[in-house]
Amino acid sequence: MKKLFIATAIIATAFAACKQGKKVTEAPKPVVLDCPPTYTYTADIKPIMEQYCTNCHNTNQKAGYNFLLLTDVKKGATNGYLLGTIKHAFGYSPMPEMAPQLDKPTIDKIECWIKNGMKE
Repeated sequence: MKKLFIATAIIATAFAACKQGKKVTEAPKPVVLDCPPTYTYTADIKPIMEQYCTNCHNTNQKAGYNFLLLTDVKKGATNGYLLGTIKHAFGYSPMPEMAPQLDKPTIDKIECWIKNGMKE
């Protein structure tokens, strides 16, 4: 009888602990950007690269990228490196190195440019 009481108490305690846990909710929905199709590399992205990236990512090809060249910017954009690093995503080295993360409008502009086909 004592064993039955102890087993019942353990089950009741476990059940009560489960009832007090966090509610299971849906995973957060990804933010969908409202991207204007007018962003171009020359007018919008190149100035960002020159201001924040090309001090390191230049002809020395740090990390394999020369962000003075559109082809390398597109390469980094296509393989996810560019967005992963500027968004400080898990598994990427945060960029710009030794500096604060770019502001959200700047990151959004780069992401929109990529999503809209990386126009020159």
